[in-house]
Amino acid sequence: MKRAFCFALLMLFFLAGSSFAAETDDIRVKAEVDKAFLTIGDPVTYTVTAEHAPDIQILSTIPAPDSDILEIKKIEDIRKKQKKKIMTGRKFILTTYRLGEFILDPVTIQYRKDNQPPKSIQTNKLYLTVKSVAEGDPKEDIRDVKSVVPFKLRLGKLLWTLLILAFLTGGYFLYRFLLKKKALAAPPAPPLTPEEEAMLHLTELFESDLLKRGLAKMYFLRLSEILRVYFEKRYGILAVESTTMEILRALKPQHLGTELFQKIQYVLESSDLAKFAKWIPPAAETLQINKKAEEIVKESAPAPEPAAVKEASDGV
Repeated sequence: MKRAFCFALLMLFFLAGSSFAAETDDIRVKAEVDKAFLTIGDPVTYTVTAEHAPDIQILSTIPAPDSDILEIKKIEDIRKKQKKKIMTGRKFILTTYRLGEFILDPVTIQYRKDNQPPKSIQTNKLYLTVKSVAEGDPKEDIRDVKSVVPFKLRLGKLLWTLLILAFLTGGYFLYRFLLKKKALAAPPAPPLTPEEEAMLHLTELFESDLLKRGLAKMYFLRLSEILRVYFEKRYGILAVESTTMEILRALKPQHLGTELFQKIQYVLESSDLAKFAKWIPPAAETLQINKKAEEIVKESAPAPEPAAVKEASDGV
């Protein structure tokens, strides 16, 4: 009996000493949920945190709750400074599809202060109650039967609704008719000549930001494509799918001037170097290529018809 009493006193002294050691260390742990009562499928936020002094090092990780009962949707680590203390922990977004009351067991956190031996501290225990969706809803008594709504009143509302719908439908179709009539009445814009179309596309290309973004290959690919389409429409040759040498060979029977022919050869071969040899011309040479491309279109355009000849042909 005396031995048992001494052993009990010794154990009590040991537990008190452990509790005192945890209390003297500047650390506090806490477990909490944002709601203790939830229905099946509802999310619940479960947070375990340890607030401690900077000289305390957390040694253990916070484990996730029992996955057989609670399904983990998201895990988020917590670490932030609050005044002179540090808060570490983990946040869990949980849900469950089982009814009943569940216990979230205390979490044991191991830590070390300075060079002292490791110690441990436990969080509090938490309780969750999961109910069905229909459980707890207030039951309503059977209400009296409402009075019968007069049929004339319902018929009047129906007629007004149909009248408003008919008015809106008629207005919509009238608007479509007037819009279509206006479009037909407007004279169509005259089609662009091959020269006008080529100059328009060249201006758009020169004003683009392809070179600023380092897309020199795409820039000269588009430049070559504009001139090739123009040659097909202007001279009736196959240029879009042809090589530069094939285009030059097809243009020779057109009796172009030597200077114009050399400009076409220079622009197409420079574009080929940028497309296939990854050549990036300096800014000054790029401006020169752009200038010669415009000159090709302007110099190869057909001469304008004299006004006197045009009037005579119109009179005939």
